[in-house]
Amino acid sequence: MHITLQTFGAFRQFGQNIRLELSDDAKVADLRSPLIAALAEFGANFDIAGLVGSSRFATETEILEEDAILHNGNLITILPPVSGG
Repeated sequence: MHITLQTFGAFRQFGQNIRLELSDDAKVADLRSPLIAALAEFGANFDIAGLVGSSRFATETEILEEDAILHNGNLITILPPVSGG
């Protein structure tokens, strides 16, 4: 199946959307490794695994738990951690 990740914050430098191919029974936790691999292809110059590991994933209506089941064609938003002052 495929899903599309909408990017914000530090992930926006990789484009507005990132498309990932996943197994048919994928859960949110299964997004992390393929996402790290896809971002590494862009040649990111920061700790990709650390950023992906501390980010959350959401739909338009809810922040998803790690065991939430994904469906073909889902549009998922990746929410990086933020800081402010």
